[in-house]
Amino acid sequence: MDKLLESIISFVAKRPAVTLAVAAAAIAAIAVSVLWNQGPEYQTLYAQLSDEDSGAVIEKLKEKRIPYSVDGSTISVPADKVYETRMELAGEGLPQGGGVGFEIFDKTSFGVTDFVQKVNYKRALQGELARTIAQIKEVESARVHLALPEKGVFLDEQKKARASVIVKLKPGKELSQGQVSSIVHLVANSTDNLKPQDVAVVDTAGRMWTRESGGENPLILSSTQLEYKKGIENDYEQRLQSMLEKAVGVNKVVARVSAEVDTKHVERTEERFDPDGQVVRSEQRGKEKSIGGTVALGVPGVLSNMPETAQAQAPANSTPSQSQRQDEVINYEISKVTSHVVEPIGSIKRLTVSVLVDGTYQTVKDADGKEARNYTPRADDELAKYTEMVKGAVGFDESRGDVISVVSAPFEQETSEAEVVATEKEYYFPPQLVPVAMKYGTVLLITALTLIFVVRPIMKRLMQERAALEEIQHKLPHALAAGQGGAMLDAGTDADKDSVNRLKGVVKENPQQVAMVLKNWIKEK
Repeated sequence: MDKLLESIISFVAKRPAVTLAVAAAAIAAIAVSVLWNQGPEYQTLYAQLSDEDSGAVIEKLKEKRIPYSVDGSTISVPADKVYETRMELAGEGLPQGGGVGFEIFDKTSFGVTDFVQKVNYKRALQGELARTIAQIKEVESARVHLALPEKGVFLDEQKKARASVIVKLKPGKELSQGQVSSIVHLVANSTDNLKPQDVAVVDTAGRMWTRESGGENPLILSSTQLEYKKGIENDYEQRLQSMLEKAVGVNKVVARVSAEVDTKHVERTEERFDPDGQVVRSEQRGKEKSIGGTVALGVPGVLSNMPETAQAQAPANSTPSQSQRQDEVINYEISKVTSHVVEPIGSIKRLTVSVLVDGTYQTVKDADGKEARNYTPRADDELAKYTEMVKGAVGFDESRGDVISVVSAPFEQETSEAEVVATEKEYYFPPQLVPVAMKYGTVLLITALTLIFVVRPIMKRLMQERAALEEIQHKLPHALAAGQGGAMLDAGTDADKDSVNRLKGVVKENPQQVAMVLKNWIKEK
């Protein structure tokens, strides 16, 4: 240990510039680490702000004399002031989320025209909707554009309202169909005379998230109907796969289902009458009989219809008139059944199921002693058993024409790259961890560079000099002993010559160390 200390002292005395550089680097690293650790810890106040909001927030922080740091679109403040600053800025309407809201009416003057009021209302409604949509955790920011036509005097002159929504998604995030539907209905229900089918949602990558309903053309299936059909097929496939894998093994079954779905909307009203079930509802009978005077006889004409004089006598052949009538009305009530039938949309009309089952394998050795796998297909009775299982799982109905097919075939052992679906998402690093990573990463980097480029060469040099001192201590006594009495040293062998030459080189390169060794020996003597 004393020798190592003496070597270090000698190195410092011989190379003061290198020593000062090492000391300065070490002191700088320690100072940076200490000063950085003593400073306030910053946390993210707001991230991913627009340029307008960033400028407004920074201006307010300057007015309040709150220290801050800016990294791109991320603004950080001391950790103990994050929540207080957020509440203060929120009270002043910051950040605005890239648009103005109903606070635009807080400073309305009396001289504003009706046109300006309508424009401001439209801007405020768009801004409020954008802020609400941005509350969805997958959405980073949003903008809403409303096309609100003027109300016409007549109904046939009224134009439809339309809306467009553009969203900026967070890295690695996607919107589900339910979230898209929520955005559409949120915008539609916030505006008069706006229907959900008149709202379009797109993202900053140009992808269309809302699709045409297909209602204008009944021959084209809508996206909702296609998704419903696909959902039925996927559900059946997963059920079959999970069931059969329990029997034959994992990754040894492939099930595919094709469903024919009835997408027609049928509404039917029926009235059925039963003639055998008639009953008497009402019955009415009438009978009428009348007896009159003499009946006029004689030649038809005016004279025969003229009244007789008082002195005239009635003809001897005249007879009195008589009439009789009988009526009967019976009303029957026939039993009637009225039914109003609305058939549900999406009923399954037909199922086609195909199941591929892997066989069994046996490992055997060929003539050369190499192992090979022999494939054996599944037996027919086993496939028949699996077929019955599939029929029960999917609700097989022969009357609607369902088809079930179960086949045994060998599977490929190695999966090709085309079959591997890579769903790597962009890694999202939280912005609030960036200052911490930079803080400790810088300290580690300075420490590593100091160790590699400063400490390591010094230690290597010291180890070399220590080895040289050990060699001097080993060789020098023999050389001195051989030269006692003024005798000349023999050339000796080649190995001795090499040792002497190395010894001479060490003495030339390290005269101080050699002198120190000799002094120690003299003291010991």
